[in-house]
Amino acid sequence: MKLSTPNKSGAASLEAVARNGSLLHRIAVRIPTYLTDLRENPAWLPMFVLARTMPGRRMHWLGAKRARPADNSRDTIFAGVDRQAVVEALRTDGLFSGLMLPPAIHEEIASFAQRTPCFGNFDRRLEFMPAEHAEAEKRFGRSLLSGHFFERILDCRAALAIQRDPLLLDIAAHYLGGQAKLITTRVWWSFPTGEASDADKNLASLGKYHFDLDDWRMLKFFFYLKPVDADTGPHVYVRGSHKRRSLKHQLTLLVGHPAQEVLDVYGEQSPVTLTGEAGLGFVEDPFGFHMGTVPARTPRLMMEVGFGVSPPSRRRFHGEPVIR
Repeated sequence: MKLSTPNKSGAASLEAVARNGSLLHRIAVRIPTYLTDLRENPAWLPMFVLARTMPGRRMHWLGAKRARPADNSRDTIFAGVDRQAVVEALRTDGLFSGLMLPPAIHEEIASFAQRTPCFGNFDRRLEFMPAEHAEAEKRFGRSLLSGHFFERILDCRAALAIQRDPLLLDIAAHYLGGQAKLITTRVWWSFPTGEASDADKNLASLGKYHFDLDDWRMLKFFFYLKPVDADTGPHVYVRGSHKRRSLKHQLTLLVGHPAQEVLDVYGEQSPVTLTGEAGLGFVEDPFGFHMGTVPARTPRLMMEVGFGVSPPSRRRFHGEPVIR
């Protein structure tokens, strides 16, 4: 595992990637996502309005129930992990890195992901085999930044073993409160590609700092299923940004912001770039600013298991489109 912080030259390159359309255009393209969320769950609207503000979040955290001791937390595949140390790191930094999947688990998921067709750019019409990415781009006539498996990942027993691991729920319950429940499970590829539109980058959550606003309180576990270095599109997290927020970032409909704007608030040394071997896992409070960088040479294969405190969204559970 390697954690690194960018210097000013790195921040400038992130800013170049993060630029996109006008404010009105960025809001307009999100309206279908907003309306879909509202139709599925009317309680989404007050969360969407208030959960981006620090007073609203603090009020909701007051309703966190005390977590019950987990009787089966020792039946975990993650050896040597101290739940309390993880929770304390999350409260301080919003991030803990150091979970490790057994080789048999991450190798089985990687094998599944290599032999199973995925869907490009969240679009079920763009189905292709991961090894045929270049040919698929030619066939569909567009850049394909990501390949999601959606509900197909439930056919992989190793993925289910991670999803159901008692330690993950135990950590989530002690951080989010006793109401913590599973709300997302997804596996996806991020591909190096040529020219890609800002819309596709936004959809893939690549190249722009953003925070997640899918629930009042959330926690996400991520696992690298293939080795990730600086050229494989490592995940980046801004430490401490989960517990403080500038007024500008609270009073906006947008969750994505240019890199330099974020670094000006939280400091040039606050971002942590996570690289490491296959099987590396980390957990974060996704209200903190984060992003997946664009792979330069090698595809990235990643798994996410998310917890929240509200009923899970059917559409978002396996990563259906969420325009940021």
